[in-house]
Amino acid sequence: MKTTILATFALSTFLFIACNSGSSNKNNSATNSEMEQMEPGTQHGEMGHMETGAAHSEADHMAAAGAHEEHAMLNVKGKCDMCKERIEKAAKGVEGVSFASWEMEKQVLHLNYDPDKTSSDDIAKALAKAGHDTDKFKADQATYDALPDCCKYRN
Repeated sequence: MKTTILATFALSTFLFIACNSGSSNKNNSATNSEMEQMEPGTQHGEMGHMETGAAHSEADHMAAAGAHEEHAMLNVKGKCDMCKERIEKAAKGVEGVSFASWEMEKQVLHLNYDPDKTSSDDIAKALAKAGHDTDKFKADQATYDALPDCCKYRN
């Protein structure tokens, strides 16, 4: 019994170290240069909420970012796949945005953009113009009312 417990503990320890040491490309696919491009605190503060098995990974965000791009997260209201498509299209339609991915469950838009060409406020305004509220800008009522019924997120 002691041997089984010790063997299980040793195997668990080995797997934990292997998964967290950087030797696993699956769990640590961002390169050092990609990590250097991140803003201070981004690795765990902004990106740490993503769960295993998400449709996109932390490395996807960073791999898409160029040398002079910033990563931002915006809270964007929506309800369905049609909202996801509209939100991502509106964000990508802003000059300077190279990556946009909206998480329906968390109501968060991840984006990479060139701060010399646009700002997170400009992107949030474009989202509101498309009918989706953000923390800073709300869609006007007529635009919101024109959304399909499945996209209505206001109470």
